[in-house]
Amino acid sequence: MNDKLHIADTDLPLYAMGALSAEEMESARAHLEACDLCNEELRQNHLALAAYAQTTPESASPDGAKARFMARVAATPQLETQTKPQAEAAAPALAPKQGFSWRTIFGADAKPWAGALAGAMAILLIAVAIDDIRYREALHATRIEAKRAQADSVQLAQLMDLLTSSHVQRVTLHPTPVASPPPEGRVVYEARTGKLLLTASNLQPLPDGKTYELWILQPNGKNPLPAGTFAPDSSGNAAVILAQAPVGLTVQGFGVTIEKAGGSDTPTLPIVLSGL
Repeated sequence: MNDKLHIADTDLPLYAMGALSAEEMESARAHLEACDLCNEELRQNHLALAAYAQTTPESASPDGAKARFMARVAATPQLETQTKPQAEAAAPALAPKQGFSWRTIFGADAKPWAGALAGAMAILLIAVAIDDIRYREALHATRIEAKRAQADSVQLAQLMDLLTSSHVQRVTLHPTPVASPPPEGRVVYEARTGKLLLTASNLQPLPDGKTYELWILQPNGKNPLPAGTFAPDSSGNAAVILAQAPVGLTVQGFGVTIEKAGGSDTPTLPIVLSGL
């Protein structure tokens, strides 16, 4: 492993699992102290391993496994601490028969081919984990789209209810005096639900920092109520869709004024469109 180069892709998973040799672990650790790129790759490896660990179901130990393990430990001869006679100590000792150990793959007893095998296992593990994360992200995005579509369908249903209701007021707005072609606005308001729809056409362009504002005109000298601001497009068309006005109003008419950006609490004369 060369400190002048980045840590190999096959070594990063092994480093994350602590499966490199002591010398390689130390070399990688020294490189990571000064390399942001390898640190980010290592962080991704840790995240993938952690995510896979969280998604792997736990399995219970077989019945009696603990009892059999403890019985084998009890039957295994323990290491003697007393010094044996010199002649016996000089006699060659037979190496105990060793079973399978993960140290043969990941530890100091690793065979020459063990690094490649461990690397392949780690890469496969991370690949499966990343694939699982991508699947979950795709599923989450699908759920978000479904919720958005559901919200759109609810708004469309409300809009259709407003346009087809027999209880709405429909008012056409015109300027005074009438220009040619005249700006025009149409308002649909339902007092029972407070839903309001405005469409306008042939509106004049606005100066910078100005906006159109719709007002609800009330009888008996009550103050007009603001019902939303809007700006026309390049063709002079505009709309205020499903504005939420107060419920149960007695409406005398509607008006449109030009206000500062953000709207006003009281209308500023002149009223450019009105309908009673």
